[in-house]
Amino acid sequence: MKIRSDVYWDQGRRKNNQDSLALLQVLTNRGRVLLAVVSDGIGGLQEGETASGYITERLIEIFYGELVPLVGRGKGRKALTRSLLRCLYGIRQELNRYAVEREFALGATVSLVFLWKRNYLMLHLGDSRIYLCKDRKQRLLTTDHSDGRNGLTACLGSFPFKRPDIRWGKIWGKGGFLLCTDGFYRKLDQEMLALLAPSQVGSEEQIEKRLQAIAGALLKKGERDNLSAVYVMVR
Repeated sequence: MKIRSDVYWDQGRRKNNQDSLALLQVLTNRGRVLLAVVSDGIGGLQEGETASGYITERLIEIFYGELVPLVGRGKGRKALTRSLLRCLYGIRQELNRYAVEREFALGATVSLVFLWKRNYLMLHLGDSRIYLCKDRKQRLLTTDHSDGRNGLTACLGSFPFKRPDIRWGKIWGKGGFLLCTDGFYRKLDQEMLALLAPSQVGSEEQIEKRLQAIAGALLKKGERDNLSAVYVMVR
């Protein structure tokens, strides 16, 4: 399995950036292992950047501390899913403790893809998104947890824990995963998304340029929010 990947992270026209992301790869005795994450702090609540930053920080720790060793021991999706769910529940407890001490609420979205041996595992809470990009079709793999009025119905933070959407499968042939926050996809159209079809990008430099071009077009369309994206292409 060959992987090409890159990220885009921009404050947009906001006063601060409440998005966080992570892209990690390790080569193990069982092949390459990758974790991609995007998280968006909830607008209107306190310290969105604290919530999203802590989520990605803890997921980085679990990647190296548990997920990579599990793959190295030949464990499958059930063990990996349990590890990630324990991590998310622990994150929720810590964010809740932090919020109670300061007497406010905070939270963030989280959408992640874990890849190993052409298997993928996705976990998703909130209204960030994950797209699958193929040469003939680009499709949305996640469902927004939103009430349609910019209000989230699920997230990770100082609220009751909700089990994330979980999805797993295999990626055959060439394909790409685009993980992005709402600032990146809100004005995204199919023509822009098609720029990330595997036939259009052959190197990480090309991925970087395509993400920058899409973001530039979004800003010209009037997007003001933070723009964050991770693109992972599998060959």
